Order: sequence, then structure tokens, then C-alpha cells
Amino acid sequence: MTRITNAMQQREAAQVQTPANGAAKKSVSTMLNALLDSEGYRKRFDELLGRRAPQFISSIISTVNADSKLQQAFVNAPVTVVQAALKAATFDLPIDTTLGYAYIVPYNNKKENGSYQMEATFIIGYRGMLQLAMRTGAYEKINVVDVREGELKRYDRLTEDVEIEFVEDEDTREALPIVGWCGYFRMTNGMEKTIYMTRRQIERHEEKNRKGKYMGKGWRENFDAMAAKTVLRRLIGKWGLMSIDYQRADTATLAAAQAIATGRFDDNDESDVITPEYTVSDEDAALVAELDREAVERQQAEAEA
Repeated sequence: MTRITNAMQQREAAQVQTPANGAAKKSVSTMLNALLDSEGYRKRFDELLGRRAPQFISSIISTVNADSKLQQAFVNAPVTVVQAALKAATFDLPIDTTLGYAYIVPYNNKKENGSYQMEATFIIGYRGMLQLAMRTGAYEKINVVDVREGELKRYDRLTEDVEIEFVEDEDTREALPIVGWCGYFRMTNGMEKTIYMTRRQIERHEEKNRKGKYMGKGWRENFDAMAAKTVLRRLIGKWGLMSIDYQRADTATLAAAQAIATGRFDDNDESDVITPEYTVSDEDAALVAELDREAVERQQAEAEA
């Protein structure tokens, strides 16, 4: 109880300090370690990461210290920071923002009483999503490319056959506006899938799924990268298949396969599965999710038999 009491006292002290204050930054390490011990999170990190757990926990501290808003989230709702990090650990993805695999992102969460509180959420990056797909061993090739003005020659909505003639000169191509994004994968069993989304479809997707009134920071600062991630998410989240050896797969691979099967990759996926052509009802979505869970349980039972 002494450790928890000390952590709470340090938290209250941090609330009256500015995020940039050195004392506030210094308390992050103490508060995090106290929280990990008191809530049993450290054991979970150890189970997921083994010897790499201390290094991963150090990266959490570094990530929080590097972002004043994330410090505020840690002071207001420290559990949300740890849970976001725990999800990254479940997928065995680094949270270093420079790597682009996974992010702990601060955001203002609106409460029932109308007030806002800074909290943290887990967001998977484009490279992280590729990692999850490749770890299953089911994909031979997978990629997303932008399509410039004049390059798309034909797109059949029914068969999804796409004909693209890419501009070979890179300087000329870079000067052309992006009109859409095309995603493709070929699995080891020979199955192929191609999807294409126009810029307007991507914009509608962002508008429908944004948390607040305005476009989020990620979309504002790097719209093209977020668009490519959206196409990849839909490609493997909706059409990807699980094909892994459950007897040999580690925890991270199982988590990757489940994420692909359910289309849930990060904390923003509650309303992410949409298409411009039709709307999936809540009943259908629930049925598909239940079938996915049953399939996972059945394959696990067969592997254990």
C-alpha cells in the first residue's frame, strides 16, 4: 500500500507542474513502475516479451517524456497509457514513433458530463499492419501504391480488375496529383485480391470515422500515408485469411492472425469497416465476428487434440 500511496502523491504533485517541468518528467518513471507493480501489468509484459520487457517499459517512459500531451494523459489517466502499450506488446510491435510500427497517441476523450480528459489510445502504423500480415506466413506479396492522375485506365467494380499504366519518370510522376490508392495481395495458396479507393472515398472514410469535429493530427500532417494505411486495413481486414500453424505460433502471431480475421488492428476500429457501395448492418457484422471467433476456437481445439 505504501507504493500505491506514494504513486498517488506523485500524481497529485505532477498535476500542478507543467509537462515540460523536469520534476514532472522525472516522476513518470516512478509512477509507471508503481502502476505496473500495483496492477500486475509488469507480469503481463514479462509474459509477452520475456527478456525484452524491461527495454519495452523503458521505451514507454521515453515516449511519454517526449510528448507533453502524452504526459498530461499519463497524469490524468495512466492506465490508458499502459493499456495502449500493452496492446503494442501483444502484437510485439515497437512504440518508437520514428519506426512507424505502432503509436501511443494522446487525445481528448469526451466524458458523459460533457467534460474532456486527455487519455491515450493505441494506433497501429502502416508498417505495423504489414508486419502483422507477413507474420502469419500466408502472404506471398502485399503492397499499396498511390495512383496519379491519368494512370488509372480501367477499374471493374464487380471483378475488381484494375489496369494501371504508371508514369515511369519519377519527377514527372511526383508532379501529378494523387487520385486514388490501390492495394494488392497474393497468398501462398495462389489467392489474389485487389482493391481500389478514390481520394473522395478516402476523404469520406476519414470524415465518418474521425473522433472529433475536425480532422485528426495524423490525417492533417500525412494524409497520403493515412490513406495508404486505410486501403491496407480494408484489404487485409476484410479479405485477408488466417493460415498459421497454431501449434508453433507465438503469442504475437496469434494476435496478428486474430486481428486480421476480425479486422480489428487498433483502438479506432469500432466503426472502421465501411464501403461506399453498401452498408453492413450491425446484425451482419456481429454474425461475422461470431463466426470468426468460432473458427479460431475450432482451429485451436484441433491443434490441441
